[in-house]
Amino acid sequence: MTRVERVLMVTTAALAALAAVGWYSNARAGAPMGDSLAGAARDVGAAPAESIEAAAARVAETDPFRIERKPAAIAYRPDLEGVAPPPKPPKPQLVLEGLVGGAALIDGAPGHPATAIVHVGDTLGGLRIRHIGRDTVIVSGSDTTWRLTLRHAWQ
Repeated sequence: MTRVERVLMVTTAALAALAAVGWYSNARAGAPMGDSLAGAARDVGAAPAESIEAAAARVAETDPFRIERKPAAIAYRPDLEGVAPPPKPPKPQLVLEGLVGGAALIDGAPGHPATAIVHVGDTLGGLRIRHIGRDTVIVSGSDTTWRLTLRHAWQ
């Protein structure tokens, strides 16, 4: 044990002894233990009902727990509490079939049963063609970006 630890242990023991002596002397002197100041407080009375209603109306108007200080656009519906949200539609399985000049041939695009011919900037089924390169096409959706490459080179 270091010297600092010894000093701290002795100080703790001395303060504990002083606290015990003080408690014992108060207990012997007959000081009441259970008295509190709650009985000595004066009755402040209840606030007028009008002021409470006015304060409640002001709080309800200003929505203090919202950043915008206005009601939510969508009303709270307790009947939907604990109900799982509807499943998201499956992501399409896009396949790059070929590249011809500045166009790409893509299979699996939503709303197109056959191969679609697309150019940069085209939108098909909510998917936007961002880039057509030498051997890749970049397609972006609302929450996903696909990087399509050719399966094999044309022979």
